[in-house]
Amino acid sequence: MKTVYLWFVLAATAAAQGPASAPAPVEEMVAGMTRYLQKLTAESAAGRKPTPEKLRRMIGAVDERVPFQEPDLRLRGETAVYRVFAARWPVLDGVTAEGLYYQPKTGARMRVVVLSDNVTRARALAAAGCEVLAPVLIDTKSTYSGNPALGLQTEQPHREWIYRMAFPVGRHIYGYEVEKALAAVDWFASKQPAMPIAVYGEGEGAAEAVFAGVLDARIAKIEARGFSIESPALWQQPIYRNVFGLLRDFGDAEFAALLGARAGQLPVAAVLPDNMEPEIHMRQQVWELVDYTQRLVAASENVRAALWKDAGPKKVAEKFLDEVIGRLPGPASASNVRRAFHQDGGQWVAYSIQFDVRPEVFGSGYLLVPKDLKPGEKRPLVVVQHGLNGLADVYFGQKEGRGLEVYRNLGAQLADLGFIVYSAQNPTVGEFRHLARLANPLGLSLYSLIRAQYETLTDWLVTLPEVDATRLGFYGLSYGGKTALRVPVFDERYRVVVCGGDFNEWIRKLTTVDERYSYMFTKEYEILEWNMGHVASHAELAMIMAPRAFLVERGHRDGVGKDEWVAYEYAKVRRFYEEAGLGEQTRIAFFNGPHRVDGPAAIEFLRKMLGW
Repeated sequence: MKTVYLWFVLAATAAAQGPASAPAPVEEMVAGMTRYLQKLTAESAAGRKPTPEKLRRMIGAVDERVPFQEPDLRLRGETAVYRVFAARWPVLDGVTAEGLYYQPKTGARMRVVVLSDNVTRARALAAAGCEVLAPVLIDTKSTYSGNPALGLQTEQPHREWIYRMAFPVGRHIYGYEVEKALAAVDWFASKQPAMPIAVYGEGEGAAEAVFAGVLDARIAKIEARGFSIESPALWQQPIYRNVFGLLRDFGDAEFAALLGARAGQLPVAAVLPDNMEPEIHMRQQVWELVDYTQRLVAASENVRAALWKDAGPKKVAEKFLDEVIGRLPGPASASNVRRAFHQDGGQWVAYSIQFDVRPEVFGSGYLLVPKDLKPGEKRPLVVVQHGLNGLADVYFGQKEGRGLEVYRNLGAQLADLGFIVYSAQNPTVGEFRHLARLANPLGLSLYSLIRAQYETLTDWLVTLPEVDATRLGFYGLSYGGKTALRVPVFDERYRVVVCGGDFNEWIRKLTTVDERYSYMFTKEYEILEWNMGHVASHAELAMIMAPRAFLVERGHRDGVGKDEWVAYEYAKVRRFYEEAGLGEQTRIAFFNGPHRVDGPAAIEFLRKMLGW
């Protein structure tokens, strides 16, 4: 005899199931994910395949440098053995390097690019007969990390300020400064007579010296004082040293092997006092990079459009999952679903759910099952996803307070209408942002973990006998709206998706310094996704959903952005659906309210598209 696990039987006997249960606290979820990523980090060395081209893409040193004859030089002074010049030279379109140039008075023995805030080493090399060019590095002060016109000033170091806006368009403060060093190498290589070229780095310049040496075989000698990307652990170093995918292919040993005999100490002599410090125009150096990056952001829309036209939705989807989000290595753990009675909601019963995803990684949430299910009946199921610092139970059973105001018991409303509802728990609560720091060096992201949770969850949901596996829907608010665009959009088992309180002209929102709702002015560094701007923004992610149904829910007073930006981005989606003859499959629902669930239009859309 075939055994079928019937939820309606459980619903009828809910009162006899004992006290309410709940999944493990979200802090345990985050702790397990932390241990899992630490284990992946420890194992990463085994599969490394380092190449210079991989490193070039990882640090964003991919733009064409501006050719030049020689730097602009202005004599600052001299000692008995060398002259010192203030120097400026072009690097990228609108980006210059500046620093000091040391010219020996007698024949030089070597040409050295010095990447260090410490001018003492440049002087010591010059005293030893080396020709030296020492570009100023972006410092870690925060003087220019803000927008005075908006009255907004952050405490982000200048290096982080640049890192944040550059990351979504595939650029990095490392890449920019390596380009400055290699522009200096270009000049040195053009000079006669030819002689060995070296790079010295310490502090922030140590890694840049190594990276430059890997990328450019013209560099004959590299000294990187104190260089290590593994000690302390990369995820515990300053955020602006975070490089997406770096540890997947590179570690200290791999860099040492790539440099080989070129690594070593450079000749120095006793330092001669010259009292000539570089004239640091830090504001100009910072804002040249800001302006350059903002131009990349503005141009990224056309890059995405060209990719979509050439590759099509399926290849864009694969590229996004592989290169922007990153896929967890397999295999998945056996789901081992644990379920227990949680709450009697009158017309439905809620059950706490917990399941395994990977070793140390689990997922959890609540399943709401209507009591009027009949034997053999199958119903549509809607997954609802909370936002930042929310818990899965905010979608039902709220009597008062912020949870009710924001989420409006949407899960309970849907269950009252007869839908089966699953309210999922995301790890985005409390101290979770370090997960992105652990994940990024492995070529992974926070959503690598969340997507794996959802894969296991959805695999289980479609096996439930009362769930119609052909009628799955999704509603997400805020961070849950981010999930809407990164999970069900890519899973064809979801027939309809509603993105609430998040849909936006996303790349601009991540990077702009001209709007106060930009992520440039918040602490949410984990929100950044590598090179997303050149692959897919919100419009492209929504278009991947076609021909399935997609709705945007947008409050006029929602502070995540402004209607004009949301409407601009959505117009691309609307046009795409209309031109495909799918106009009835998408809409945007504006309402007069703040950052919250609205409900009526979303519920109507879910009912229509799921046939309920």
